[in-house]
Amino acid sequence: MQQEQQPLHQRLPHAPPGKETTSAADQQLHPLLLADPPQTVYDAAPPRFVDAPAAVAAEHARSAIAASPLGKVAPDALASGGKGVPPDVAASEMLAAGASASLANFPRRVLQFSAVALYSSLLFINIAILIFLAYNWRIIWPFALCYFSYIFLIDSATPYTGGTDRWAFIRQWSFWRGFGEYFGAELVKTAELDPAKNYIFGYHPHGIYAYGLFPNFITQYSGFAKKFPGITLRFSTLDINWSIPIWREIQMGLGTVSVSAKSLKHILTKKGPGWSALIVIGGADEALMAYPNTNDIILNRRKGFVKVAIQTGASLVPVFTFGENDLFWQVNDESAPAIRKAQQRLAKLLTYSLPIYWGRLGMFFLPRKTRLVSVVGKPINVVQNDNPTREEIADLHARYVQELIALFDAHKDTYIPHREKDLHII
Repeated sequence: MQQEQQPLHQRLPHAPPGKETTSAADQQLHPLLLADPPQTVYDAAPPRFVDAPAAVAAEHARSAIAASPLGKVAPDALASGGKGVPPDVAASEMLAAGASASLANFPRRVLQFSAVALYSSLLFINIAILIFLAYNWRIIWPFALCYFSYIFLIDSATPYTGGTDRWAFIRQWSFWRGFGEYFGAELVKTAELDPAKNYIFGYHPHGIYAYGLFPNFITQYSGFAKKFPGITLRFSTLDINWSIPIWREIQMGLGTVSVSAKSLKHILTKKGPGWSALIVIGGADEALMAYPNTNDIILNRRKGFVKVAIQTGASLVPVFTFGENDLFWQVNDESAPAIRKAQQRLAKLLTYSLPIYWGRLGMFFLPRKTRLVSVVGKPINVVQNDNPTREEIADLHARYVQELIALFDAHKDTYIPHREKDLHII
C-alpha cells in the first residue's frame, strides 16, 4: 500500500536556533519570496518613481501565496523575505504568484497602452474620419457647410489671439494619466517663475512627435500648474494645423496656438501677466534627426523666437526633455539615403516633416518605454526693445545657448547615462 504523503510542514528541515535554513535551491524561488515588492525600474530613477501599483500587485501575490499550502506552512518565512522556505516546494506555487502579480497589473497596462496609442494616432484617425466623410458627402454636406462657415466667419482668428479653453476638458481627462505612467514622466523645476512676467519656453529636442509635452505641460500629470502657479501656457504649432478640419479643434483642445510672430506677440503683450508661449524650437527639420541615445538639436539658425522675446520683453526659459529622442527608430542617411533626401525636400516644401519611424513591436503608434523628464531651466531676463538690432539678437541668442548647454550638462548623467552622444547644436 502506498504510504500517505506527510503534510508539508512535517517535511520542513529543522535548523538549530540562530542558523539559517536557506539553501542554494532557495535562491531559485520566485523573487516575490526573496526580495522586496517589484518595482518598475528606470535608469537613474529617483525614489519617487517607484511603481506603487506594481508594489500593490506584489502584495496581492504575497497574499495568494499565503493562502496556498506554502503560506500555511511557513508564514514567518514569507514575512522574513523567504528564508527557511523548503527547496521541494512545487514550482507551480511560484508561477501562480507571478501570474497573480501580472493579472493585478493588467488593467493598468491596458490603460497605458491605450492612452499612448490614441495620442500617437490622433492625426491618422482624423485623416480616416475625413476620408469617410468625403465618401459620404451627400449625407453630411449640410453639416459641413455649417462647420466651414463657422470656421471662416467666426472662429478663424482664435488660433492667432491666444487660443481657447472651450475644449480644455480634453486635456483634463483622467484617461491621460496612463500616458504619463507609460513614460514615467516628470517635470523638474530648477528656478521660480514670477507670475507677474511673461515667458517664452524653448522646448528641446523635437523628437518624432514631442511626446514629453503632453504629460509634462499639456496635461497636469506632472503638476505644471502647482509647480508654476500663475503661469498660463500656450503651445505654438505650424499654421498648417489650422487648415485641417476637426484636427484644428483637437489642437485647440490641447491648448495650442499659431507659432507666427503675430500670435506670439498677442499672447505675450495683450493677454496679461503670466501668459506664456512654448515653442518647439527645432521644428520639422529636427524631427528627422531624432535617433536613440543622441542629442542633436537645431538652434544656431533659429533666432526668430529671440527677436520676439526682445520685442515683447518676455523672459526666455530653456527646457530640455531627456529621453525624447529615444522613443523611436527611423530611417537615416546610411540606411536609406534616397528616402532621406526626399523627406528633406518635402519638409522644405510643406514646412512639415514626414519621418519614417517605428517603435515597440515595429509599430508607429507604440513608442519605446523610456522615461521622459522635462527639466525647466532658469529664466533669462530680457530688456524690451521694439526694434532690436542684429547684435542684440545675436547676444541674447548666445546667452540662451549657454544656458541650455549648462542645463543639459547639469542633468545628463542623472537622466540619460546611457547616451552615446552629448548635446550637439547645429
